[in-house]
Amino acid sequence: MELRQIRQFVALADTLNFHRAAKRLNMSQPPLSISMQKLEQELEVRLFDRLTRGVALTDAGLAALPHARKILRDVELMRDAASATVNGMRGRLGVGFVGSAVHGLLPKVVSLFRAERPLVELRLREDTSLAILKDLESGELDIGVLRTPVYNIGEMDLEPLYREEMIVVLPPDHPLRDRKTIRLEEIPDETFIGYDRSRLPSYHALTLAACEAAGFQPRIVEEAAYVQTMIALVESGIGIALAPATSRIPGANRVSYARLTVQKAPILIGLALATRKGETRPAQEAFKAALREAVARMIKEDPTMSPAILPAR
Repeated sequence: MELRQIRQFVALADTLNFHRAAKRLNMSQPPLSISMQKLEQELEVRLFDRLTRGVALTDAGLAALPHARKILRDVELMRDAASATVNGMRGRLGVGFVGSAVHGLLPKVVSLFRAERPLVELRLREDTSLAILKDLESGELDIGVLRTPVYNIGEMDLEPLYREEMIVVLPPDHPLRDRKTIRLEEIPDETFIGYDRSRLPSYHALTLAACEAAGFQPRIVEEAAYVQTMIALVESGIGIALAPATSRIPGANRVSYARLTVQKAPILIGLALATRKGETRPAQEAFKAALREAVARMIKEDPTMSPAILPAR
């Protein structure tokens, strides 16, 4: 059974006349008659009674007609859905986010994107920058929002979004918990919660470099790969940690936050947008536009953030 035969069956059922049905279908009458005979043979039922003037639907034809119409409607819906996906109005979009961007940036981006593409299914995944790049390469993700600097990005386009200050995260009972700004040189004897060097090599290297600039080697007692884990470890009193400013959870009193300097300057880390090289799709472009707008709003509101004016790698 072919789709064209179903269209022909519906046209003949609507007109009950081979000549008029053939004219509607822009074909001649003999091929239409042959096609209907073949359809009846395949279904092993008679769909039409052939009359002197036209045809009449049999009981089998009447029973089959609603299903034939549904098939044609479903085909139209499939065509519309496929077209909408190409136009970026439907479909799915897989987005990977580093955890430190989840609280401040992600809600703004999703809200802006939903307003423009409400029918696109967003699949959001929190992971490390290295894992996001791997999933982009494999096709598991369509967009990555990751930390820079990052190296060995392969066949990826990387667009810097912004730079932000690193802050210090302190236990709630820490003697410096009420300070708004802390110099890294002041705290050489603290124990630190570090970053997993195999999963977050950029964070790990940044922490070591900052402490070296402050004149000491950090005493790292634990390592973490996710911001929530790090905050929980700090809350337990094991040590302090350095984190991007957007890691701050508004209203949270589990830990204290303070701006951080080394040699009188802030420690900066970047955020970037990653996509497969040369790949452009409407839904992707809409999400990228929402991301840029959300970033622009955050930069206006947050003094610890600045536009990404340096290369991402």
